[in-house]
Amino acid sequence: MAEEHHHDNNDGNAFGYIPTLWITALFVGLFFSTTVVHIGQALYYKIWWLIPTFALCGLGEVLGWAGRLWGSQRPYAMDPFLMQICCTIFSPTFLTAGMFFVFGRIIGLVGPEYSRLSPKKYAITFITLDVSALVVQSVGGAQASAAETLEGANRGAKVMVGGIILQMVAITLYVLIQVEYLVRVFKDRPIHPRPAPATATATLVTKNIGLMLLGLVMATVFIYVRSIYRTIELLDGWNGPIITNEKLFNVLDGTQILLAMVTLNVLHPGWLV
Repeated sequence: MAEEHHHDNNDGNAFGYIPTLWITALFVGLFFSTTVVHIGQALYYKIWWLIPTFALCGLGEVLGWAGRLWGSQRPYAMDPFLMQICCTIFSPTFLTAGMFFVFGRIIGLVGPEYSRLSPKKYAITFITLDVSALVVQSVGGAQASAAETLEGANRGAKVMVGGIILQMVAITLYVLIQVEYLVRVFKDRPIHPRPAPATATATLVTKNIGLMLLGLVMATVFIYVRSIYRTIELLDGWNGPIITNEKLFNVLDGTQILLAMVTLNVLHPGWLV
């Protein structure tokens, strides 16, 4: 694959640029900090599923940015490039899985009768979508890493795009279900018969649950922006103008996921739900 890059990317540098040392170091530090806070919060509130979701996303991002940091020192080596591309593509999938769980908890608290899916079916549906997205991304990543030619690598990139699109489908469905659920709660229109005795449910959306929903909405927007960017980036091929633009990556990938993670540090399910 390195041979191919000689012709079209400044002389064998897979990034198409030399990652800026201070920026990559800054992102490693920031992702490390938010991850440590997430692990601390998971332990403090004893919410164990936050470790394989929010915290794992952070660890993956730390590895991905460590790959970019390594790439700033060795831009011609293939390993740092593959390490950063695979880690930064997979990691947010764990974050969205955690967000699906949080919303499932909210459905359970506010009233499952307003939800089209029972909390259990809801969890099964989204975790299946999320895991499928991860599998497709991994297959594409492996294909791209093993490729001998640029064509082969681009084919792998297209498979990875399939995984990102699947993730976007999951997030879109999640947003639709969330919107429908909230509209039904506030208009008090249950789908399923309500368990007696009935309470005025709008009051069940406490200030805390409102804040948690705000956190989920904000994080969803950040992840969405990033997913759109990664889709366009990978469809563009390994040596297109988008993937070889460092500023776009820093702003539309790194910053978005960092903002999503920090938002969920502040508006955290531990104290809100």
